Amino acid sequence: MKVGVTLKMYDYRTLAPKSVADIAREAAHAEALGYDSVWVMDHVFIQRGERRVMAHEPLVCLAAVAAATRTVTIGSLVLCSPFRGTAQLAREAAALADLAGGRFVLGIGCGWHQPEFDALYFPFDHLVSRFEETVGPLQALLRGERVDYAGRWLRLNDATVPVTAAPPPLWIAADGPRMMRAAARAEGWSHANWGGGDPSAFRAASARFDEALQEAGRDPASIERSASIACVPGGWEPVPGGFSEAEVETGGVARLAEVIRDYGAAGADHVILSLSPDPFGELDPALLESSAAVLELI
Repeated sequence: MKVGVTLKMYDYRTLAPKSVADIAREAAHAEALGYDSVWVMDHVFIQRGERRVMAHEPLVCLAAVAAATRTVTIGSLVLCSPFRGTAQLAREAAALADLAGGRFVLGIGCGWHQPEFDALYFPFDHLVSRFEETVGPLQALLRGERVDYAGRWLRLNDATVPVTAAPPPLWIAADGPRMMRAAARAEGWSHANWGGGDPSAFRAASARFDEALQEAGRDPASIERSASIACVPGGWEPVPGGFSEAEVETGGVARLAEVIRDYGAAGADHVILSLSPDPFGELDPALLESSAAVLELI
C-alpha cells in the first residue's frame, strides 16, 4: 500500500495561491517524512460564489517539485486534457518525465468545471468523446512514435515529440462507464471522486472498473488503482464560507490508518490524502508532519 498527499496550492481561508517555491518545499518535506507520492491539481480557477480558487500551472509546479526532491513519486491529480493540445501535452509530459527520472505520473481527466471553460472559450460539449480521441495518440506520442490521426475533434499529421526517457505512467480519473473504458487502456486508474471514511463508493467503482478491464482484455494486476481521501485528523474549526468535500474523515491518526487499510481491502493500491476539507487548500501546515505517523501504522 502506497500513501501520498496532495500539495497545497492555495490557502484554505483566503484562497490566495501558494508560490511555486512553497509548493516545492512542501513536496521536499513530504518526501523527508516518508510519504510515497505528492500531487498537484489543474484548474485555471474554480468559482465559489464571488470568490475564485486559483493556483499556478501544474506541470511548471511539478518541474520545481522534481528539482527539489529525489525519490518521491510526483503526479497530477488530475491534468485537464482539454486545456492543452494533445501533442503539446505529450511534449510537456515527455520533458517532465526526463527531468523527474521515472518518478512522474501523468494523471489526466476530461474536465468538469464549466465556468473556467467558458471564461477561456474552451468547448465544453462532448467532453468524454473528445477525451476518448486523445488517449491513444497521447500514449503513442509519449512512446516516441510518429502519429497520424483523423478524428472528429483531433487531427494529427505525422506528429512527433522529443522523447529522452521512458514514458510516464498514464493514470485516468474515471467514474462513469465510458471514462472507465478509457482508463482500462492506461497504466493507472484514479477514482474521480473524493471519499471519506467509508470506502463503499470506491469499492463499487473498483468493481465497475474490473468489468471495463475484462472487456479490454487487461490483467487487473497490471493497473494501479488509487483512491483519494478527504481527511483532517482531529477535525477543524469551521470557517465561514469554507469549502468542504461531502465526506471528510476527522478521526485521529489511528482511525486514519484503519481507513487506509479499508481502502486497500476495497482494491486501492495507492491512497492519496488531502489533509484538508478542500483537497488542495492549506488548512494547517502542521498536519503534514503530525499525520505522517499513519505511515508506521499501515
